[in-house]
Amino acid sequence: MSTDILPTAADILNRFYEAERIYMSAPLTERDFSGMAATLASDVKLIHSPGFLKWAKEMSGYFDIVDVQNPQVLQNGDLVVVVSNLKLRVRKSQQEWENPFTQVVKVDRQRGVITEIRPFYWDLKGLNAVLKQSA
Repeated sequence: MSTDILPTAADILNRFYEAERIYMSAPLTERDFSGMAATLASDVKLIHSPGFLKWAKEMSGYFDIVDVQNPQVLQNGDLVVVVSNLKLRVRKSQQEWENPFTQVVKVDRQRGVITEIRPFYWDLKGLNAVLKQSA
């Protein structure tokens, strides 16, 4: 029997959220995806996007702050529900947008990585308006 202590789902998510904040806030020429990649399975599924790296590049072009704040992590094994607030700031205008945000996340605690993220935005109309202003 192994004496290794597995990370909790919250540990894995907090590592991801920290890496995401760093990546999103970096200038284009300094963005390094390796920090986020280290928290994600190589075949991670982002349910609303064709690929995580593509999504990260697009969103970091629009926003210089992508911050999941006050995450409340409800876990059942490798299945996690995160109830939080999402704060975004548009790079171009510095306009901020905050709203409740929920994610259903699957993690692999053995490998310490996220395997799937399914985000639920509470105000899609408001988010789309912010995205249009940032384009």
